[in-house]
Amino acid sequence: MSASTNTKPLLLLAPSALVVMAPFVASLVILAAYSVDYGPNGVGPDLTIWRNFLSDGYSWSVIATSLRLAASVTLITLLVAYPTACAILRIRNPLLSAIAYVILFSPLLMSVVVRSYGWLLLLADRGFVNSLLAASPFGLGPYRLIYNETGVVIALVHILLPFAVLPIIGALLQIPPIYREAAADLGAGPAAIVWKVTFPLSLPGVIVAAEIVFALAVSAFVTPSVLGGGRVLVLSRLVYENIGNVQWGLAAVQALILLAIAVGALLILERFNRSTFAKRAG
Repeated sequence: MSASTNTKPLLLLAPSALVVMAPFVASLVILAAYSVDYGPNGVGPDLTIWRNFLSDGYSWSVIATSLRLAASVTLITLLVAYPTACAILRIRNPLLSAIAYVILFSPLLMSVVVRSYGWLLLLADRGFVNSLLAASPFGLGPYRLIYNETGVVIALVHILLPFAVLPIIGALLQIPPIYREAAADLGAGPAAIVWKVTFPLSLPGVIVAAEIVFALAVSAFVTPSVLGGGRVLVLSRLVYENIGNVQWGLAAVQALILLAIAVGALLILERFNRSTFAKRAG
């Protein structure tokens, strides 16, 4: 194969890569420039903003809240998404299957702002959820489900669920049915087939789903602001507030740290994904 044949795909991808990467790189350069101070007469750079932010206990508490919230949303979303994907693929009726896909993905057609305010009404002290709990035979509630992390997690799980189900469905579709049939012939029960055959083979799709959900959850702004009511402070909210207060240097530092957290989590998950591939190949 000639060198020109090898470089042709790269040349074809170059325009789109330039369109995608140029604004991203330019944004990083601008953020890096705003995140440092310059001394008298332009001498510098001075990392005072970075030192002040990283030495402040309040900043670390916000980072911890962002990580805890994103991790909780990711875990719960995966626990809901995996059986949902399996259930959708088990539907044999084409009409019912289409209805299931519409129910799952139609919320994506609605603004996240509308969905967040919808959950605010549903989870209010006298909202539908608490009214339903109060009407139950046990007379439960009312529970405080808004203006705290609980409401934010519930809303984010609903909002991000389609982003987790889709890659898991793609991974499940790539598993040859003969593997499950062979396990059944060898005496494995339904639970053993799922845990020892289906789940390990679909793990790449689960990891991709975790990457997508975590990246979206850790950078979410609207839902924590609406459902948190100002009491759930995350990095994205601090960035917004500091931009409004014309504290662009501090906002730039927080944005870069938020980006580093998201990229770091993606790299860890991708490394885990590659290790699973290596073990399977070995």
